[in-house]
Amino acid sequence: MNKICVVGIWHQGAVAAACLADLGYRVMGVEQDPARAQNLNAGKAPLFEPGLDDLLSKGIKSGNLSFTTSLKDGLSETHDILIMFDTPVDENDDIDLSGIFAVAREMAPYILPESVLLVTAQVPVGTCEQIAAIIQEANPQADFGIAYSPENLRLGQAIDRFMHPPLPLIGADRAETLERLEKLLSVLPVSWMRVNLRTAEMTKHALNAFLAVSICFANELGNLCDVTGADGIKIAQALRIEPRIGSKAMLFPGLGFSGGTLARDMRTLQKLGDRFDIETSLIDGAWASNQRQNKSVVRNLKKTFGSLVNLRVSVLGLTYKPDTSTLRRSASIEIINELVAEHARIKVYDPKADRQELKEHPGFEVCADPYSAINDSDVLVLITPWPEFKDLDYQKVYSIMKKPVIFDTQNMLDSKALSVLGFSYFGIGRGTNLVNKDVAK
Repeated sequence: MNKICVVGIWHQGAVAAACLADLGYRVMGVEQDPARAQNLNAGKAPLFEPGLDDLLSKGIKSGNLSFTTSLKDGLSETHDILIMFDTPVDENDDIDLSGIFAVAREMAPYILPESVLLVTAQVPVGTCEQIAAIIQEANPQADFGIAYSPENLRLGQAIDRFMHPPLPLIGADRAETLERLEKLLSVLPVSWMRVNLRTAEMTKHALNAFLAVSICFANELGNLCDVTGADGIKIAQALRIEPRIGSKAMLFPGLGFSGGTLARDMRTLQKLGDRFDIETSLIDGAWASNQRQNKSVVRNLKKTFGSLVNLRVSVLGLTYKPDTSTLRRSASIEIINELVAEHARIKVYDPKADRQELKEHPGFEVCADPYSAINDSDVLVLITPWPEFKDLDYQKVYSIMKKPVIFDTQNMLDSKALSVLGFSYFGIGRGTNLVNKDVAK
């Protein structure tokens, strides 16, 4: 049974380690934080992902899966190494590679001859060559190949997407490296597209930039729908019928992208443009558009209420996306911080938000259930689209709110049903907000 070492255990690393163990490999994950490693060995993932704790526990119980803080132990008896860090970004969405480079230097003495390193961490084009150079400098005798495969993780769907990769692409500059990795990953039911190393890295940037531009296009169109009376949701559905666009295109209006994932690649491409004196007008425009979009919540609240001082705002949803527990670069946190700066009074509820992360974000009251958060509020703002928010008793919600106003940033609620109950309902791009009847004149 092959042993695989997974280096960097947070979201994608934990998912990959658990899935590969379930597919029959002997997997050792290297997590340098002792407390996190201990939790992983107890079957507890570092963040919420549906089914992940159970899959970790299954792997540990079978003996296929274990975690260590020691790179030396992790790399012993294996030629197959996966580098799967969730690379951090700062407040400007600029990537920090210092952790990956430090680990590359530390792992250099322990790499066995004819090893293969597969990098899936989200890194700028050219990073794999830098990793290889750092290892070679630290250990000139090291014998290894390096490859890149763009991870396509989606919070809440991570296990299924690992088991059925939607973008099965591997990049390497050595044919033998590609062959080794295709054999290793043959347990997954896909055919792998082969490209060179830098093409694979650039593909990740291209994918996320395309998605980001799509989101910005949908949001700008939605903003125009709100002032013309057109329905951006119906437009998105119509465009998805067109074969040149496709049934899964990201065209529904709402908030801008957040979380750092798309932004990380947008920033990388902007920096490449600056470095090589190439204009990136489309990407720059999408970036500016996205920066404006999340501010639309505060803008619309001001249009409705005027001053936000002491406005009692209930926020449902804190996490970056549903089916996860992380608040990292969450749109909700950004919006709440703006509301706090306007001196609004905020109560919030989220079913899975990490309580430790919440301690880093003062300025609002966290409630144990949605109705406590909603009680006596002037406006309800729905941000993270947890499915359970659809099933709230909105007649009860109406009765406990001081003013029955709902801002649904995800367009997930039934606007007509809420209007019948007496709510003033606002979505994004649904053509029901501030309709200008004279727009066509």
